Amino acid sequence: MIEFANQNIWTGRFDDEDGESGLRWHQVIQTQTFDNLRSVQEPHIALLGFRSDEGVRRNKGRVGAKNAPDFIRKACTNLPYSKEKQIPISDFGNVVCEETDLESARKQQIESVSELLQKKYFPIILGGGHETALGNYLALADNFEDIGIVNIDAHYDLRIPVEGSTSGTPFFEMAHFCQENNREFHYFCVGIQPTGNTEALFHRANELNVETVLADEIHSDLKQTLHQLEKFLEKHSVIYLSLDLDVLDGAFAPGVSAPCANGLTPFQVKSIIQKIIQSNKIKLFDVVELNPEFDQDNRTAKLAAHFLQEFTKA
Repeated sequence: MIEFANQNIWTGRFDDEDGESGLRWHQVIQTQTFDNLRSVQEPHIALLGFRSDEGVRRNKGRVGAKNAPDFIRKACTNLPYSKEKQIPISDFGNVVCEETDLESARKQQIESVSELLQKKYFPIILGGGHETALGNYLALADNFEDIGIVNIDAHYDLRIPVEGSTSGTPFFEMAHFCQENNREFHYFCVGIQPTGNTEALFHRANELNVETVLADEIHSDLKQTLHQLEKFLEKHSVIYLSLDLDVLDGAFAPGVSAPCANGLTPFQVKSIIQKIIQSNKIKLFDVVELNPEFDQDNRTAKLAAHFLQEFTKA
């Protein structure tokens, strides 16, 4: 089901004395529904939450990510906004996973995201567990052929779905979809932790020709990582970017489903995101695995909001 955007979330500080140069997100955000949705002519961001952590539960993780979309929104409310320099933003509410019915929620997600793409919006999907990614990719695949996937993540999420789809299986399921539909699977995973992935997962990534950058490689040479990424971006006409917040070191991002040691810094992640945005090929972005129940002073939610703002710059 679709849950309407909660307008009460979009409140915050007013700096009326500064006029339009003092605007913040909560003053310009538009709440919309999918009824009679019209195409946009200029760049326009569409926020859509995916309220699910059923995939995390199935993957034996610590649940709580279903509440993340509204916490990310709250962290965005007071972000500064320039009408001249930033892209319009609309909030389309949340796709809600009711009880354990992830598959029905995903069907609704695919339909909703696909409609936004067809109407020329740039969807930013607020997860939810990383099961969010599969529906986003399938919506993109309904509309585009040559898709390059960039996942900023400590984990490959290439597990085999033995008892159904989970937060650990989405990229394996994408590969399986590509195989069944005679499409090529192009997957670049950056931030991988050897301590968070078994030998079987590394072997599977090799079999699927996944391009991998380890977290330690980023720590030692960020410029080389950005060069590798640039070469990947050049090969594909459409880019799908997924950010799993557990790629960040737990000192920066304590509020995630699976906290990470030796993770990336916000500066490193931001540099990677900026490189992808500069390609002008990204068609969809999602940020996943925020778990508000374990956050401290909303630090992780604020980081998510900080990364989101990179996409609003015209």
